Amino acid sequence: MKSMTGFGRAEIEEHGWRVSVEARALNQRFLEIKLALPRGWNEYERQLRKLVQRVVNRGRVEVMVRAQAVHVPPPRVMVNLELARRYVAEVRRLSRALNLDGAVGIEAILQRPEIVQMSEQGADVSAPIHPAYKAVTLAVRALDAERGREGKALERDFVGRIRRVEAVTARIERRARVVRGLTIAAFQARVRELLRDAALEEKRLYEEAASVAQRADVSEEVVRLRAHLKALADLVGRSAPAGKEIEFLLQEINREANTIGAKSQDIQLSRHVIRIKSELEKMREQAQNVE
Repeated sequence: MKSMTGFGRAEIEEHGWRVSVEARALNQRFLEIKLALPRGWNEYERQLRKLVQRVVNRGRVEVMVRAQAVHVPPPRVMVNLELARRYVAEVRRLSRALNLDGAVGIEAILQRPEIVQMSEQGADVSAPIHPAYKAVTLAVRALDAERGREGKALERDFVGRIRRVEAVTARIERRARVVRGLTIAAFQARVRELLRDAALEEKRLYEEAASVAQRADVSEEVVRLRAHLKALADLVGRSAPAGKEIEFLLQEINREANTIGAKSQDIQLSRHVIRIKSELEKMREQAQNVE
């Protein structure tokens, strides 16, 4: 059994790049994967998504990938020498035409952005995709390990509650036999009282009593309840995803408990049913977090 919640982180440094990945999983009925990737990495989304799907089967998984160059190269200075020559020649020509004194200084040339340009040198953004595959794999594995640890705690909780429901079911079975006998006895006494002065057909009396007892009989519900609890215990101990099946079985167990409660007119049986439904409610809450 695994939980649907968890967190994993990994960092890989290769080929002059540092790639860090954070993976977070949250409760959700179906699988949903959200990827936040560096700019220009959209073409790799499908492969990265498959890495997550190999491990996670249910829930909302958010994966954030960051890539950063470890050693940023110095900026590069680019000079358009031909444009600079033409610029100086035209300025000198203008000076002669207007009878102006002064020479063209280097400062004037450096102020012209079309002549002198500086650019940041950068590597191809697609270069670190292979370390990114490794980092995503490690982060998802760390996420899965945490989900497994939480799943163990959930499993222990389920096992304890299943045992408590089994114990209450045994008490229901014992009390139901007592109630059935009391129901028959009460029915016989009531009929004799009503027919005290009339001839009494014993055979018909017992048939009617058996019919009344049958309407209050919960033995079939108890048998199905035990079967569902056995199946639930098997699911809880399984390593494969079981959340949806657990939810279904809890619905079936709740249905049997409701039937027992509806049939019962006995206060003790009603209290036993309430205890079972209380445990079921807590298990339903826990099942929302099971993969």
